[in-house]
Amino acid sequence: MVVTTLSLATVAVVHAPEPAAAAVTAAASVPNGTISRSEVLARAQNWVDRAVRYNLTRQSNTLYTDVEGDNKYGPDCSGLVSMAWHMTANSGKGGNSTSDFLADLANGVNVKRLGSMHDLLPGDAILRDGHMELFARWKNPGDHTQGAWTYSLNGTGDPDSNGWQDDWAKGPSVNSHGQRGDESWSSMTGSYIPIRYTRIIDDSAGQVQGTASIYGVLPDGRLTYTAVDVATGRRSHGAVVSTATIGFTPRAMATLNFNTILITDSEGKLYRVDVITNKDSLVFNQPILLATGWTHDLLAYDGNTHLFGIAGGVLRRYTVNTAKPAAANISSGALVGTGFVLKTLTTTASNWILGTAFDGRLLAYRINGVLTGSGNYTPYELKDSTWQVFDNLTSPGSGVYFGHRPEGSMHHYLDQSPHDGNGADIIGLGTVDDTGWTQILLSAQPATIT
Repeated sequence: MVVTTLSLATVAVVHAPEPAAAAVTAAASVPNGTISRSEVLARAQNWVDRAVRYNLTRQSNTLYTDVEGDNKYGPDCSGLVSMAWHMTANSGKGGNSTSDFLADLANGVNVKRLGSMHDLLPGDAILRDGHMELFARWKNPGDHTQGAWTYSLNGTGDPDSNGWQDDWAKGPSVNSHGQRGDESWSSMTGSYIPIRYTRIIDDSAGQVQGTASIYGVLPDGRLTYTAVDVATGRRSHGAVVSTATIGFTPRAMATLNFNTILITDSEGKLYRVDVITNKDSLVFNQPILLATGWTHDLLAYDGNTHLFGIAGGVLRRYTVNTAKPAAANISSGALVGTGFVLKTLTTTASNWILGTAFDGRLLAYRINGVLTGSGNYTPYELKDSTWQVFDNLTSPGSGVYFGHRPEGSMHHYLDQSPHDGNGADIIGLGTVDDTGWTQILLSAQPATIT
């Protein structure tokens, strides 16, 4: 790579990081949330445009702000990647080091190894002991052996007394110091590992938009309503809590539509709850008793007439033929299968259910359209028992999942291909709230995100 020698007067100008005011307009992502490939590259280019200079010390006066100006990162190779991926800056430590990334890779956290160097896509990275670079694009998409253009900070020459070295952030185009991010195929395949940030998404996948409407029941029987923006994971409304209680001990819950909820109680009774308003306060009519004998531990509605219930490990599918059902509007229930010992249950689309087992596995099932007896489904294990521990899991559709942990936190996920039977592309989109979700039951209005 070409390094241009500058006069001492010129070098002095670029010793210190630019102030936050120099940052460009805030981007769409949030720290540790989902981020599109195009945004990753734009964030990296921001450091090129600002002539960020290399310094390995990570002392506080050497750190550079990111695009938004609210995090500071070390001006080195791993700091650049941490910043581009919008990872938190490790409590002032300037982002991950290459050792941190190698440890994350070994532990299956934040990053994953790609099957081949050929699998690299814009915004991925190459990593080895002591150095890493952000992959921008192939020099020749038809012949990867011609090498790649990258975003990098390498550290060239001896550092001065403050740790500054004559290398600046560089990318696919020549920077203001005559440098360009350039990696040969032999170098890439000789010592580097191709990796992918687990929260990075293709630009088309990042276009999932809409609002998840989530109803809940508190331990004292009051109802809650919360709206969450599925693109950002931020609460856009709520939580709104009712003054009245439902008047019974709830067992399972399924939201039929924006103002209709089905809830079973501990005695096997099925109730319909009609919500009058959830705008500034949550008000509902007296629950209507529909039927008895509903001993289901779990309920979920798919937004397309199908109500699923599990009782004693037996999964049945009911047909609901109206928005405000009476008992006569709910079929007697067809057997799907046995052995459904699940801790949580939700739906992801018509005739698709999702749940977690008690050992933590994430499981999906495609239910056959016409039920002729037990075994009318196709099972998929999306994640093994090391994934997560949730006591509630709910989905508004389109691969958007919300998981609730017992301590009161709510977490946001996106399955980029929700019906391929493969959980490798499920990414964490961050935390909606660390605490405060004290509901014992949660249910999102289904099929509202497309």
